[in-house]
Amino acid sequence: MQSEILANVSWLALSLAFSLGVIISYWLPKKLGRPKKDKVNKDYFKGLNFLLNEETDKAIDSFIKALEVDNDTVELHLALGGLFRRKGQVDRATRLHQNLIARSNLTERQRFEAIYELAQDYYKAGWLDRAEGLFDELKSSATFRAAAINGLCDIYQREKEWQQAIDVLNQHTPSERTNYSKQISHYYCELAEIGLENLDYELASKLLKKASKEISSNPRVSVLQGELAFQQKNYLEALKQWLALSNSQSSLLQLVAGKVIYCFQQTGDKAGLKEFVLNLAAIPRHGHDFRSWYEALSDSLGTELAEEHILKRVELEGLSGPVANHLYHAVDRDLATDESKAQLLKELLGRAKSKKIEYTCSGCGFDTKAMYWYCQNCGEWDSFR
Repeated sequence: MQSEILANVSWLALSLAFSLGVIISYWLPKKLGRPKKDKVNKDYFKGLNFLLNEETDKAIDSFIKALEVDNDTVELHLALGGLFRRKGQVDRATRLHQNLIARSNLTERQRFEAIYELAQDYYKAGWLDRAEGLFDELKSSATFRAAAINGLCDIYQREKEWQQAIDVLNQHTPSERTNYSKQISHYYCELAEIGLENLDYELASKLLKKASKEISSNPRVSVLQGELAFQQKNYLEALKQWLALSNSQSSLLQLVAGKVIYCFQQTGDKAGLKEFVLNLAAIPRHGHDFRSWYEALSDSLGTELAEEHILKRVELEGLSGPVANHLYHAVDRDLATDESKAQLLKELLGRAKSKKIEYTCSGCGFDTKAMYWYCQNCGEWDSFR
């Protein structure tokens, strides 16, 4: 209810701002001694009345009719179209912007601006082919070139056309392109993952080298280089790549904990395995990896000490789904001797067991159950922890 009230207040305020803009656009030139019409076009007054009464479609018709007579308020129409789009009324924004572009007496900048707004309308509506065509056209404008390139990149990213996304970002000027190195590095990683899925190890290797060249500190490259070695049964090289994460992003090791443990077992390095399971920065959050970690921990410490180790880690790290599930059942195995404490613990773990949040974006706080390299909410790469 409160959000609805705030939305209505915001809409009213923006409507009044638009109304004031229309009136000022006619009044101010006259006060400055510039030639101007003596009265505001009556269709604007009709449109403003409809707008304030939230009769949006009628308001748009009136504004479009006014535009046919008066070309002096293009910026106001652009602002109103942007307002409709932000409110989710994309169809109305599209109508306004399409009618603007149809005008033959727009300046070049006004036309490009209207095209840019319409391209955003199409993107928001999911009409990606139409948006792509308009962004392509905008690349000929010095003013909108960079924004058009980024618009095309957003389309290709949404469609998972990673190579096209790389190609279009390469069209930025050298000084601008440096701002997208991290993004491009992740695009190469996306392509490398496809290569690994297709068992094309040569291609995957080439792509990971390109990803590392873009930004050497991308931890995802180490994750995938380890996976590349692992799939080829080069377990020592896989360990080298994955354990290197301890120096940069140690928390990411839990993503491949089960495979790291398997590598230690295959190489017969029992001392290395014990050190790994005891010092892993974060308890694995995926069921299979957690089970592998717990079994290795129990082999190293014994069951009783392993349970104590987990409880100590929980105090520091909190609970994840697999840990809560494990401890939930461990209560029935006399984990706690005090009956009331055991009941409280079981109740707490019962709630945590069904917890749906495992990862949180450090950029915007968006929570997910699965690990993602890209945050759909704020657009940040490598932000989930």
